[in-house]
Amino acid sequence: MNILVIDRSPPCNLLQGNALIGQHLFRRLRHHHLTLICPAPTHEIPRYQAELAELFDVVHLVPRETQVPALMGMVEPALAQLGMRRAGTAEPDAARRFAERLQQVLAERSFDVVHTRQLPMAAFSGGLKHPAKLLELIDSETLQAARRVRPGAPKTRLRAATARLMEQRAVRQFHAITSVAEADAQVIRGLAPNIPVYVTPNGVDAEFFHPLDLPEQPDTLVFTGAMSFPPNVTAVLHFYQNILPLIRKELPQVRLVVAGRDPSPAIAALASDPCVTVTGFVEDIRPYLAQSCVMICPMTSGSGIKNKVLEAMAMGRPVVSTTLGMEALEVTSWRELVVADEPAEFAAALLRLLRDEAARREIGAAGRDLVLRRYTWDACAASYDTIYTQLAARRSVSVASTSYLPGQPGGHMK
Repeated sequence: MNILVIDRSPPCNLLQGNALIGQHLFRRLRHHHLTLICPAPTHEIPRYQAELAELFDVVHLVPRETQVPALMGMVEPALAQLGMRRAGTAEPDAARRFAERLQQVLAERSFDVVHTRQLPMAAFSGGLKHPAKLLELIDSETLQAARRVRPGAPKTRLRAATARLMEQRAVRQFHAITSVAEADAQVIRGLAPNIPVYVTPNGVDAEFFHPLDLPEQPDTLVFTGAMSFPPNVTAVLHFYQNILPLIRKELPQVRLVVAGRDPSPAIAALASDPCVTVTGFVEDIRPYLAQSCVMICPMTSGSGIKNKVLEAMAMGRPVVSTTLGMEALEVTSWRELVVADEPAEFAAALLRLLRDEAARREIGAAGRDLVLRRYTWDACAASYDTIYTQLAARRSVSVASTSYLPGQPGGHMK
């Protein structure tokens, strides 16, 4: 099939979740004819063009010096419905150039499926009169924003209302939606009841993330991830302030390693504690996972599948997580990982595992076995193959009977 992929940025930086998914997904979909169009900084275009030649048959990189904003093209109608002043676009010329290039690409070739990646790009593709449009959402912006609402913080409520209006307007313009977790999918189904929403879980490269023959560092816990990402910052601070003191009462020598790029000032400040290591960027996260006794994922916000959890499980490391940290995974607590939400419960689980090497090995082995059975990139690609086939079948119906005006339901795949 001929597939047009519209992305927010080149899927090259493997430190970013969307790029990581794109690299593994499209590498496994090379039996299709894949065309990519996305914005990119002018000075980076030659490098990206060379890298992307391995993944796509045709690559169109449209100059844009800044990333497409998260609310691109949809914040104006959303704010208008809320009675607020309309906002401008950061790079109107770049947005216009991209829209014109997209129309040119569509005029030059017939595509069986138009695959849009990330909500911001729906501003460009949602209104296209194409009978088979797929929107790939890693997470639901509506769910994430709702979980960030705080009492006495009106900006968080405004953000949640805006996100809901934006996402609802976007998803109703497509014929199929994907997300990585059922919780996000349920929210999206509520926004667009007549449009199929598929759960396509992330995978993990289990050949790269495999058990390493490195000794555990005694009584060592590790948290991994981008440490400028607000949910990660909140999780680590929550652990340090509310859970770690409970562990230290019984195990004063316990150590915490925070391994990830771009630590925020609040995270960097934790390094003043002699029992806390804040690494910043590391070339290879695997040794930090391999040498820890337990990987922690004390998330209190966010949604979707946490790649950090899959990576630790693939390496045979035991994980203790809150429900929010593992809600997208089909696991049983104390079998493939441990689920604990309250600080005292989380601390007790860690103390038990730190004292029981056999339990750590048993849970770690079960976690890796689950990854090999359920969370592979081959399974993710197979899901998209099925969705492509179903969407492409729409092309047997005339464009006149399947296309519809943006924002109006019609011709949706059953």
